[in-house]
Amino acid sequence: MMRLFALFFASFIAALLSVASVQAATCSALVSGLNFGQVTVRAGAVNSTSGTVRVTCSGGSIGILGVCVRFGPGNGGGMSPRFMRRSDGAALSYELRSGGNGSAFGTLTEIYVPITIVLGGGGTATVPIYGDITSATVGVGSGNYESVFSGASDIRLSYGVLSCSLLGTTVNVPDFTVSAEVVASCEVEATTMDFGNIPSQLTQSPVAQATINVRCTENANYQVYLDNGASPGATGPAARQLRNGINALTYGLFFDPGRSQVWGGTPGTGVSGVGAGANRAIPVYGKIYAGQTALVGIYTDSVVVTVAY
Repeated sequence: MMRLFALFFASFIAALLSVASVQAATCSALVSGLNFGQVTVRAGAVNSTSGTVRVTCSGGSIGILGVCVRFGPGNGGGMSPRFMRRSDGAALSYELRSGGNGSAFGTLTEIYVPITIVLGGGGTATVPIYGDITSATVGVGSGNYESVFSGASDIRLSYGVLSCSLLGTTVNVPDFTVSAEVVASCEVEATTMDFGNIPSQLTQSPVAQATINVRCTENANYQVYLDNGASPGATGPAARQLRNGINALTYGLFFDPGRSQVWGGTPGTGVSGVGAGANRAIPVYGKIYAGQTALVGIYTDSVVVTVAY
C-alpha cells in the first residue's frame, strides 16, 4: 500500500512540474495585414480577403498552452461593422471574421489558440482570419481607406489561459493594417417605355418617355449609351424597330425633349455625367415616326443600356 502511494505521489509531483513549466513559457503573436486591393462597392459586389495570426511560444516543457488573441475596433472605429477611413474621414464598412468569409461567420472579437509545447521547448500555430467589405453602394467615394490596429485596445494577446474568458498573462501585439482602394463603379436601372395604344394609320408621331437611373461613385466620369435594339432590321440609333413578328415600326430614341438629338452607342451620341454617389434620373425620349401603317398586335424591342466609366 505504501508503495502504491509513493508511485501516485511521484506522478502528481511530475504533473505539477510540467504544468508550471508550460505556464512559465512566453508567447507572442503577429497578425498579417489584410489588403482588399482594388474594390468596387456597387450593389452585389463581393469583396473578400484573408490574413493570418501566427502565435509563437518559447520555453516550457511538453504540454498544451492556451493562448487568446483579442481584436478591438481599430482606429477606423466600430465593431460590427468595423470601418476603414479615407483621409477625409469618409467610411468604408467591413467585417473581420474567423472560420471563413460571409455573414454566417459573424464578427471576429477573439481567437483561442492551443499551442503544443514540444520537447526542447516552444511551439507555433498559424490561424487564418477573414475580411469582408460590407459597404454595397456607390455612395462610398473612391480612394484609399484603412484602419490601423494598434495598442491593447485594438489587438492584444493573453496566454496561460483555459479560455478567452480568462485574462492570463497579457502582452502587446505589433500593429497591423486593414486597407482597400475603392475604384469608380456605377449602377444602372431603366424603366419601360410604353407608347400605349396607337392607331393603325400613323398620321402623327406617337411619343413616350422612359427613365434611366444611374448611380456612380463620387467624381467618376461616365457616359451612358444605348444600342440599336434587338431587331435585325434596325439601321441605326435613329431607325430602331419595334417588331410584331415580321411586322415592324421604325422609331428613334433621343436625349432631348424636342427629339432631335439621337441617343446612340458611340462617342458623341451618348449622355455624359460625373458621379455624385447618388441617383441621377436621365429621361429618354422616344418617337415612332409618322406615315407608317401598324397591323394589330403588340410591338416590342429590347435596348441595352451601357454605362462606360
